[in-house]
Amino acid sequence: MADINKISDEELDGVSGGMIFNAKGYEGNPNLPWEVVANHNCQVLAAFSTKDEAVKYAQKFGKDSYNTMEVDWITVQRLRTYPNVN
Repeated sequence: MADINKISDEELDGVSGGMIFNAKGYEGNPNLPWEVVANHNCQVLAAFSTKDEAVKYAQKFGKDSYNTMEVDWITVQRLRTYPNVN
């Protein structure tokens, strides 16, 4: 059975992602508060119950300095409103 909390490996191609956000109290599933979000627009790529799980998944996106970096709610809101498309 596919894990509905993650995008598929095929969907990973071309995605710039890997920042970590603790969404507890902000959004999403309270049982899966650790989100891996796209670096350029903070769209949720996957959600996990622990930070360690989220970091492991975020590492799949490569060695980009933003991958596995934890971001706050203000950063998430800003990038969702004003995506970095460069």
